[in-house]
Amino acid sequence: MRVVNRPLAFILAAALGVAAVIVIIEVIAVASHHNPVVVPWTTWYRWANRTRWDQLVIQIWSAILIAIGLIVLALELKRPRVTRLSLRSQHDATDAAMTRRGLAKALRAAATGVDGISAAAVTVRRRRARVTATAAARGRPAAEALREPVTQTVQGRLDDMGLRRPPSLTVHVNTRSS
Repeated sequence: MRVVNRPLAFILAAALGVAAVIVIIEVIAVASHHNPVVVPWTTWYRWANRTRWDQLVIQIWSAILIAIGLIVLALELKRPRVTRLSLRSQHDATDAAMTRRGLAKALRAAATGVDGISAAAVTVRRRRARVTATAAARGRPAAEALREPVTQTVQGRLDDMGLRRPPSLTVHVNTRSS
């Protein structure tokens, strides 16, 4: 949701800016004894004067706006996705972390560095890292023979990262498809 906040904030700011300009134009029009220029606010004003707070239309719009506000509040209070994994440090005042994307790139580089592996796809979650490597050779026995070296190499790289809570590692080695 945090990624959506910036465009929504921009749209809201632009709408408030346009509304402020319209209000300024209407105030100047009223001060110079002219009719409404941009919005028919006099019609809205007369409707608001004759509408009571306990009428059905006011209650429905109030319920809709309260529901929208509660939905937005619930979305904002939801915990954000963990995108950084904390690193161990010597001092309590030091806060170091690695992004999940950076860890995935490091594990991918470690997996593809093993002889016989042509490609690797890595998915890193908060508690789990999954490496799917593709063997350069065809045949299931070749892929199975590479599983242990890939696991050791990637686990070594993961251990060298110094993560405070390293994710558990799952390694699969597939054969080349054609």
